[in-house]
Amino acid sequence: MQGNRPDIVTNTNSGNADKIRYALLFVQSVRTYWQWVAFCLALSLVVSFVYLRYITPQFLITASILVRDDAKGSEFGDTAFLESMGMPSVKSSVDNEVEILKSRTLMESVVEDLHLNVRYFSTGHVKTTELFDKSPFQLTLISAGNPGEVKLRTYYLTLGKKNCYKLQAGAETYEGRFKDTIKIPNGLVKLERTSNLYSPEDQYSIVIQDQEELVDQFRKALSVSPTNKLVSMINLSLDEVVPGKGEAILERLLINYFKVSIEDKNRIADSTLAFISKNLAEVSAELAANEKAIETFQTLHHITDLGENIRQLLNKSVEYEKEEYKYNVQSLTAHGLLQFLRSKPLHIVPAQLFIQDSGFLSLVEKYNTIQLALTKDLTTTNESHPNIRSQRVQLNHLREDLIANITSQLNDLRIGLTAVDSYKAGVKRKLGQIPATERQFLEAKRQQQIKQELYILLLKKRVETSISKSSTLANARIVDRPKSGSKPVKPNKQLVILMAGFIGIGFPMAVIHLKHILSTRITDKSDISAKLNVNVLAEISHKSGTDTTIYSNSQSQVAEQFRVLRTNVQFLSISKQNQVILLTSSMSGEGKSFVAANLCGSLALTGKKVLLLELDLRRPRMARDLNLNEEGFTNCLSSNLSLHEFMQAAPFKNSFDVITAGDIPPNPSELLALPKVDEMIRAIKIQYDFIILDTPPIGLVTDARLLSHLADLSLYVIRQGFTYKNQLGIIREIRDQNQLRGLHLILNDIREAPGTNYGYGYYTPKKRYLINALKRNIFKS
Repeated sequence: MQGNRPDIVTNTNSGNADKIRYALLFVQSVRTYWQWVAFCLALSLVVSFVYLRYITPQFLITASILVRDDAKGSEFGDTAFLESMGMPSVKSSVDNEVEILKSRTLMESVVEDLHLNVRYFSTGHVKTTELFDKSPFQLTLISAGNPGEVKLRTYYLTLGKKNCYKLQAGAETYEGRFKDTIKIPNGLVKLERTSNLYSPEDQYSIVIQDQEELVDQFRKALSVSPTNKLVSMINLSLDEVVPGKGEAILERLLINYFKVSIEDKNRIADSTLAFISKNLAEVSAELAANEKAIETFQTLHHITDLGENIRQLLNKSVEYEKEEYKYNVQSLTAHGLLQFLRSKPLHIVPAQLFIQDSGFLSLVEKYNTIQLALTKDLTTTNESHPNIRSQRVQLNHLREDLIANITSQLNDLRIGLTAVDSYKAGVKRKLGQIPATERQFLEAKRQQQIKQELYILLLKKRVETSISKSSTLANARIVDRPKSGSKPVKPNKQLVILMAGFIGIGFPMAVIHLKHILSTRITDKSDISAKLNVNVLAEISHKSGTDTTIYSNSQSQVAEQFRVLRTNVQFLSISKQNQVILLTSSMSGEGKSFVAANLCGSLALTGKKVLLLELDLRRPRMARDLNLNEEGFTNCLSSNLSLHEFMQAAPFKNSFDVITAGDIPPNPSELLALPKVDEMIRAIKIQYDFIILDTPPIGLVTDARLLSHLADLSLYVIRQGFTYKNQLGIIREIRDQNQLRGLHLILNDIREAPGTNYGYGYYTPKKRYLINALKRNIFKS
């Protein structure tokens, strides 16, 4: 039996059980402070309802546009028609347009156009409301002051008599008349009435805000994003207190966006027109110069039509060739005839071979007639006949005339040939110059043609650009105009109430949890197991009332826990007889004496002979708790009486013997260090099965350490919610230095957590068990 030592039995689990116990203790703490939790919850809900009542709601204003993006198939019919007429295509991208809509420049134009830096408020009995376009007044900022001096300023308006008013900003007051210009720190302003109704019960105020800050504020409130990556739709949203103001801002934003888009295109068109006009003037001047040069060239070279001129020159060359041939033939004929006249004076001259000249022909005819007549007369008449001589004289004269005539004709033919040769040379020279002239003429014509085509192109582009400018379209079109939602998006009532409930419950629970975390006292067994590797022999629950003993109700939870402690002590004492058990603690008030008395009683119930020896000589309390005589251990030491003379029986059924501390000595430690103490305990040890030594707290005095060598088992009492966590270091030091034999822990005064089961229903009356079962079921549900 000694070789197989049984395990120690406890009524607690480890690991997850500690976490569950801690959670249950936390729930118990919440239940303890339920009134505070309920108050915090109610207060939080009241604050949330007041907040929802007086907070100014914000509305969501939304709009959407369709951007032309050829990559995503968004084609505008108008632009497609213009492109079909030759107009330049419109290129845009959804991402680019999103960035343009979010640009600072665009938002600045909106703020300037709507004068958003001037805000109007009406303060009633409950809250202040922004008026925007419903204000009965309108302030116009004529010239702004130094932006570095005034960032934000509020002016309270008070109406006076005779169309007068007064603006008050802090200690400064500015008076003026409506429609008159006055000077305020923000610059020169003019205040005018509007058609909106004025309520004399309300207090009106005008807030002039820095434009740069306002632009940043609206840019942060504006959300611009594409619907998805598959379409070219862009959604715009804006949170604003005044729905009409938000709609006006988005409306003006879209108007200015379209205006900027059109202006950009018109700027391009204007630049194109200016470029075209400038180049058109230059090309026109160059074209006129080229045409003038061609005209001068044609005049200089007598060219009307170059091809026709070439043909005429070729025809002239042929004609001159014919004339030359003709002159040569006539010259040869004349030479032949001249030689014929000189060599054959008696023959008839052939008249048909010579030039058809009437004078020459008449001479030839006359010469031939006389020659024929002479020939005829010689046949009948002598040479010396006067007629014959007369005819010969005539023939000689006619021959001379013919020779002279032919000679004259030869001179004429020679002159004609010279002229023909000169003409031929001129034609030949002109024909030789034709390639260079033609090249120069074609080069001039080519330059003139190029300039003319460029001139026509520029004229066409100018017309196209003018048409494009007159029909310019933006890169996008509105799908949904700006519209405010019917219900406010901020604050979210459900979320506010939910958060209020969460805060109302979570805050006190967090405080309770923080209290547990920051607590310096031991709250659970897990605090011990986290810092010490020492067994907890038993856990004793809290016992209400002033009764020290537990025997008034033997079936109570505490009584059952002492039975567990008794069983564990007996298991630890199997191998030994006549055990001496030392009880100590860290400080006074941890229930050490309570545990000692009830452990003795529990051991006595099993028929064991038990002695409770109170050795807490500094603050004895056993005689008072058990209604015993106060004379005891110190009285025995100071007398020659036996220790048995001071033994008393506890006033219980199956009681045990008790030796109280006796009178409080001046030197308890020195008294306990006497050898006589050891002799006395060893003497009575053989008479009892268990001797319980109730010693002083070891964390305060050294008495327990002086008696530790007498103990076979040491029980260290820790009280939940009372013992400090840093006092666990004392136990660790005792364990490491082995100052107490068989050290085990007892966790005392455990508060019952909801859901734990220390009732042990087998020993509980049936009715009580039924009630506990109902409670557990309710708690679980």
